[in-house]
Amino acid sequence: MKKSFYILSLFFTLTFLHSQTGKGYGIGSNGVQSDGRLIDIFENIKNRANSATKATASIKGSPYFDEGFKTAQVEYFGTVLKDNIYLRYNAFSDEMEMSKTSSQNSSEDILIKNNKVACVIEGETYRYLGYINENQPPAVGYVKELFKGSVFAFYVRETKVYMEATTARTSLERSFPARFVDNIDYYYAVENGPLQEVKLSKKKILTALKPYTNDIRAFIDENDYKLKKLQEVVDLFTFLETL
Repeated sequence: MKKSFYILSLFFTLTFLHSQTGKGYGIGSNGVQSDGRLIDIFENIKNRANSATKATASIKGSPYFDEGFKTAQVEYFGTVLKDNIYLRYNAFSDEMEMSKTSSQNSSEDILIKNNKVACVIEGETYRYLGYINENQPPAVGYVKELFKGSVFAFYVRETKVYMEATTARTSLERSFPARFVDNIDYYYAVENGPLQEVKLSKKKILTALKPYTNDIRAFIDENDYKLKKLQEVVDLFTFLETL
């Protein structure tokens, strides 16, 4: 199983080079002329995708939170491209997969990973940004925007983690198949600073935002918030933005 996982990880974690192949999209299905820049923002992963599909077949669960391709827009260096495309987020490989229709089951193209390339999938904005987790080195990956103001920003990173199969050693233990497990982390940023991990708890948020302690305490007392629910934290950042 370790060998299979090594192969799977190899396919998913290769450093992605900017594809220079000339893929012409021409006139879209809606009759709108394709933006030529669309050619530059996708990389073809045909060989890697086919092998990865075989490798994941025996793993319980899915590398996706939503396996369907959804209508999406791509923002390329500040400009929204005109093309109608469909995207889905592969939460294990941390990739945005692209299709030309919503009915496709697989994809051979992914969005290039660049902090100047963002996408909006059914109203939800995804960005490829650097972030910092507690007791871990800085990393980069896709995060979903939950709140974005001129001072404060709040994001969630939803990923899938691969867990190897385990065999029960005694009758009191349980065996588990190889599987994908959900992992969710939250991040905040102040004044366009680095994304810092924060847990959904009053204590953690007060510690993270010490300069705003008095304002936060007044807000949570007035609203009887414990800051354990996502919407409560979104409301808090919305409030802080008004100060």
